[in-house]
Amino acid sequence: MQKSALPVLFGLVLCTVFAECLIYSSLCFVWEADNLDGSSSITWRSGIVLLLLVATTQWISRWIFRHRIALRVLLGLAIGVAIETWLLCSSYSFCWEARNSDGTFLLTWRSDLVIFLLLSTTQGLSFLAFSAARLPGRKRISTTSSQRPNI
Repeated sequence: MQKSALPVLFGLVLCTVFAECLIYSSLCFVWEADNLDGSSSITWRSGIVLLLLVATTQWISRWIFRHRIALRVLLGLAIGVAIETWLLCSSYSFCWEARNSDGTFLLTWRSDLVIFLLLSTTQGLSFLAFSAARLPGRKRISTTSSQRPNI
């Protein structure tokens, strides 16, 4: 039970992070029609996209657990989400976007770049931290025997 529950929960965490990044990016929701004020409404098409996102993240989660890098990815995601939350709640929030005279701004490719750089940097730092934590003199123990037993 525990062995199959962890990848499923990890897939849901991945889905949440990807959905949050999608919401704060400049990617338009091409599957939804625009309202008169320029916004878009959530319809059944968004539900289909969410189901596809859940299925994709579950597949990614199984792959991550199969390659035994789940802890590294989780640490990178946690650091990335913590920095993103701090950034969105700080006075530096969207300072990279051009603002109109009334204080509003449009999300552009700069927001996509910031999100991509934030997630890739934290993933890289996480993998580097795990690589540095491995002791240099420590070798992996082979499961196969290279010598013949003395009988």
